[in-house]
Amino acid sequence: MDKRLPSLPVSLFRGGRLALHLFYAALLAIFYPHLNQTTRRRIMKTWSRQLLDILGIGIRTEGQWPVRGEGGYLVVANHVSWLDIFVLNTIYPSRFIAKVEVRDWPLIGWLCKRSNTIFIERSMRQDAASINQRVSLLLEQGVCIGLFPEGTTTDGKQVGHFHSALIQPAIDAGAMLCPIALRYQDKSGKQSDAAAFTGETTLSLSIWRILRSPCFDALLVFTPALFTAGENRRVLARAAQEAISQGLQNAASMQQKPEWEAASASPQTLLSAQSTYAPFLLPLPVQPPK
Repeated sequence: MDKRLPSLPVSLFRGGRLALHLFYAALLAIFYPHLNQTTRRRIMKTWSRQLLDILGIGIRTEGQWPVRGEGGYLVVANHVSWLDIFVLNTIYPSRFIAKVEVRDWPLIGWLCKRSNTIFIERSMRQDAASINQRVSLLLEQGVCIGLFPEGTTTDGKQVGHFHSALIQPAIDAGAMLCPIALRYQDKSGKQSDAAAFTGETTLSLSIWRILRSPCFDALLVFTPALFTAGENRRVLARAAQEAISQGLQNAASMQQKPEWEAASASPQTLLSAQSTYAPFLLPLPVQPPK
């Protein structure tokens, strides 16, 4: 595998394409909130897929999407990077719950607001209660909600503690809880730190590091969905955390096996290529199983 860094002109070219793609998002955002749910989902899926292609990030999946049909699910995942939202949106577009600070990010915050991101002030219990009622209603209406229960990012090598408060709306609405393990890896399957958004890393520095990195993949490991009706939110949070942690461990252990054995034991589905020109070559994003 070629691990050489892309040349500076290539990185700048990718950065230029990224700027144009963000400008395109700004145009879409003008009328996006006024579109019906099906159209919004299609736009979000396609735009996110193209964003990852521009950045040279492929999508691989392991296992099967645990639910059938559309809407009414609470998707929970471990949190590694600002990229996580777009990675998940390529599979199943959702309205994400984010900390209120994201709203103040230049351009990105405005785009999140226009795409109906649900912002929460974690330090205010009253705000959390109001958000829970809103999320529960959305789930009952068939809207898919995305959540990172750790409340912060990690390096992706382990899963942090899952906070249970925002899982309560799934119980109230009787919605399925869908844990997904998220891992960034290089082309050989080894852990990649290129996407990690931790410590004092700024958004601009993170973007530049990705632009200067060799192409890598985001691996999504689907785990069985959890029934929530009548369950305790803390029990559900622990179950989701353990499922995701086990998914990450299994993905990491597969890389320690001989290549031929790993390939036969745990086939992965490649959903997108890492070519700079992928948007011109790839079909529309793969639909989740029905």
